[in-house]
Amino acid sequence: MLTIVLSLIGGGLAGFGLNMAWHGHPVWCSLAGVLVAVLIMTIINLLMRKKLEAVFLKIQEHIVNSQNTIRRKIATLGSHAGPGFQARLEQEQAQAIREAIDMIDGVKPFEKWNFMVGRQADTLRAQFYFQIKDFESADKYFRHALLLDPMLLAMQMTRCYKRGELKEVENLFQKGQARFKDDKAVLVYALYSWILVQQNRIEDAIQVLVKAKTRAENDVLKQNWDHLVNGRVKRFSNAGLGDQWFALYLEQPRVQRIRETPGRGFRRF
Repeated sequence: MLTIVLSLIGGGLAGFGLNMAWHGHPVWCSLAGVLVAVLIMTIINLLMRKKLEAVFLKIQEHIVNSQNTIRRKIATLGSHAGPGFQARLEQEQAQAIREAIDMIDGVKPFEKWNFMVGRQADTLRAQFYFQIKDFESADKYFRHALLLDPMLLAMQMTRCYKRGELKEVENLFQKGQARFKDDKAVLVYALYSWILVQQNRIEDAIQVLVKAKTRAENDVLKQNWDHLVNGRVKRFSNAGLGDQWFALYLEQPRVQRIRETPGRGFRRF
């Protein structure tokens, strides 16, 4: 917000000053004022971007370091790990993510300069809270999140489904199929068809997968379509999508394992 205000003030003063010194050329003076405003906005945004990138890079490094620590513990103990080892590792991962959430507060000083910074921060908070299954907190931040990639959209769809907001699920799906194509659309189609199957809306799920076959080439989607059209509803499964699917916590993998950050992991803005 301050960026826009300062740009307008700077541009206005420049245009007014030039008009006072250069009478008879109001159009050129106004144009010069606009250029000054754009220049001021560009310079401020560049400065803010560097500072924001430093904050998000620090968060990313924290997450990566915590994941590396967990990997080393798994490699060291391996099959010798005692009872509760998995649970302890998941607790450590959750603690590392909560620490990362606290680090997001480092962007607060920049929110007054650009209103999008707050939404970017809320997007990251929503993603992190979802990962540690603090769904109540995730829901709060998803209201302002930027659903810029399929995993974030799928997380939001999942939460709406869990809350029984099926109309909003459909709305989010419509946005997703319009926004994402090819590989990026796979998770969106897989999730929505799964939700329809859970509601016993088999014909609707088939129609969704018919679209998916032409817009998102994927063997899992094709197999699920084949199962449904041939009456093998119980064989419908998105397990073939791997961690990307299980990261939504709608189903559990047969073999429990520590999962890293879903999708593309940490998202930088």
